[in-house]
Amino acid sequence: MTAPAEGAAPSFESCAPPEGFSRRSRFPVALYAATTFLSAFLLFEVQPLIAKYILPWFGGGSTVWTTTMLFFQVTLIGGYAYAHFVSDRLAPRKQGALHLALLVLAIAALPIIPRASLRGDGTGDPTWRILLVLTVAVGAPYLLLSSTAPLIQRWFAHDHPGASPYRLYALSNAGSLLALLTYPVVFERLLGLHAQAWLWSGGYVAFVALCGLLATGFFRGSSGHAASFEQPIATADAEGTRVTVAGVAFWLLLPACASALLIATTNQLTQDVAAIPLLWVVPLSLYLLTFILCFGDERTYRPSRDLFVLALALAAGVYVMNKVGFEVLWQVLLYSFALFMCCFALHGELVRLRPAARHLTAFYLAVSVGGALGGVFVALVAPVIFRGYWEYHLTLALTPVLVIAARGLDLLGRRASAPNGPRAPRRGLVLLAGGAAVAGTAALGAFLVRDIHDANKDLVERDRNFYGSVRVFEFNREFPESAMVVMEHGRILHGFQFTAPEKRGLGAAYYGPNSGVGVALRDYPKPESELSVGVIGLGAGMLAAYAKPDDDWRFYEINPMVTRLAEEHFTYLADARDRGAHLHVLHGDGRTVLEQQLDHGGELAFDVLVLDAFSSDAIPVHLLTKEAFDLYWRVLKPDGVLAINISNRHVDLSPVVRAAAEHNGKEAHWVSGQAGDGEGVLASVWVLVTSNRAFLDTADVAAHLEEWPENARAPRLWTDDFSNVLSLMRLY
Repeated sequence: MTAPAEGAAPSFESCAPPEGFSRRSRFPVALYAATTFLSAFLLFEVQPLIAKYILPWFGGGSTVWTTTMLFFQVTLIGGYAYAHFVSDRLAPRKQGALHLALLVLAIAALPIIPRASLRGDGTGDPTWRILLVLTVAVGAPYLLLSSTAPLIQRWFAHDHPGASPYRLYALSNAGSLLALLTYPVVFERLLGLHAQAWLWSGGYVAFVALCGLLATGFFRGSSGHAASFEQPIATADAEGTRVTVAGVAFWLLLPACASALLIATTNQLTQDVAAIPLLWVVPLSLYLLTFILCFGDERTYRPSRDLFVLALALAAGVYVMNKVGFEVLWQVLLYSFALFMCCFALHGELVRLRPAARHLTAFYLAVSVGGALGGVFVALVAPVIFRGYWEYHLTLALTPVLVIAARGLDLLGRRASAPNGPRAPRRGLVLLAGGAAVAGTAALGAFLVRDIHDANKDLVERDRNFYGSVRVFEFNREFPESAMVVMEHGRILHGFQFTAPEKRGLGAAYYGPNSGVGVALRDYPKPESELSVGVIGLGAGMLAAYAKPDDDWRFYEINPMVTRLAEEHFTYLADARDRGAHLHVLHGDGRTVLEQQLDHGGELAFDVLVLDAFSSDAIPVHLLTKEAFDLYWRVLKPDGVLAINISNRHVDLSPVVRAAAEHNGKEAHWVSGQAGDGEGVLASVWVLVTSNRAFLDTADVAAHLEEWPENARAPRLWTDDFSNVLSLMRLY
């Protein structure tokens, strides 16, 4: 995601300043340092900020971040290509004038608040719309920020011919890392999104002022000859490997694998926990740290030691990938360990294959292209060619293959360039080590292939789109009395149905008769016979088991693929229609579709509205904000019941629900469903929000209402502008 810092910096002390530059430095080092640091800080601060801004527009899933990462990687290529072209083709005076003009023009894009008119209607695959929104909101400022590192360092090399410009890379990486680490613990906790956007925009204006000082110095006092500008770079070279076709291929493949593994790891974390900045930032920070360590000093990466640790990391990645029900902290630690060591090895080998300094601009451009290729693969290619999340398996298996191949290429290149150098290790030891590495890689590949095979065992169908991978499979089919068809999203249960005819209409899973939603649907006091019910989240359609003749039910499901699978492989929806219920499935984000219905004059008056988008461990935050609850009470009758499924292994949602209920002047009641309350019933936690005393005083309802746990956290109101999942996470 950023240009690596170069450790072996060439000395410029012997270089005379080019014609047109005074021997006295035009600007102090501090100005270059401040400009570089601020540009890097802004470059990485904007990534979680803008992703969180648009997250609720496109369903709140992990793939929004994946697409956002793709945008920033591709834009980074544009910035590097621009810097490469400008520094090679234009004289200093023209460079400064052009860059300053573009910086000023980009201010017109501020503040970086995405236009709501671009969000679309919430249906279909939003990948290209996300890219459009990001291009309009931050495209120009981000492009120019990304070009700053190589461009400013070229200027520095000629303004300070006795100093190494590569030290600014280390400062740039430090600014990037600081931005990532401070966002979830400082900016997200203390400021709303609008305040963050305005603060970032102010920072960009300050950057333009600093960069403008440097640019004006070049186009006011420098020579108009581009050739003289090349002299220091051409006369001051550094040692590096000889440029070959194989070497260039590895400049692309190594960073591509690291980038793909970064995004695949982030997907693994966020699809089962929460799509929040913390779980975006931790993997990205570790990825960036490997750049800093490897390119800061090539001696940091020692193959004889680190390849052994890499083997342990690969084993950790396989283990956590197959461990269901892990606590958040252990998931983060093990996934992070695997990611760090894989990227450390990939980037370590990349450093050993870097070229001489005169090729560094092309090298960095190739690295950025490789990183973007990895992002394109995960965000655009993998959803098309894979039905499951197999890109993590693939990149995990590909890492040792590339590392071993790059190790061999590096050894061959060093032996060819220095035939009389230090004696190579004994052939027997080399063969033994190489054989062990190949055998271990083969074993890893075989294990991952077996894992994919096991995941397809008893498979009925698997499909994938922007919103994730969903599989339908048979369970216990050798025992007809308990056999069932199951729907699973990632590793999260989305419903099941017994295949035995006498059991297929049972309310089970999180929706047993004694669960909060079971109580609400069974005991809601309705003078008429029909009930009006809205449900956000369809899953396998299990809730339709409660639909009675003449009831009016509306399901709001963001993923059309889920609807198709529910209709084709489960009978809940068809059975409800056969009983005479009026049942409809509307596609799109539930909140967005409800808003659109109201905006177009639709009259909605639900007796019961069910929020069932949280039984998966990934939390769509935008469905729990003050504005969302205001909407719910616009579509509910005044005496309606809002039933919210807050069953979650990793996040305690009760404080947010209680605060939103109090904000709307309603009572919030805790109902816990126990596993074993009926056949196939799972433990669940529901919150019923209502002011309907007739409902609450019903004997059966009152018997199920419970006191809030003694250790319950204080209510916390979320808004569209401010939310913080981190503060509610159960880390152990």
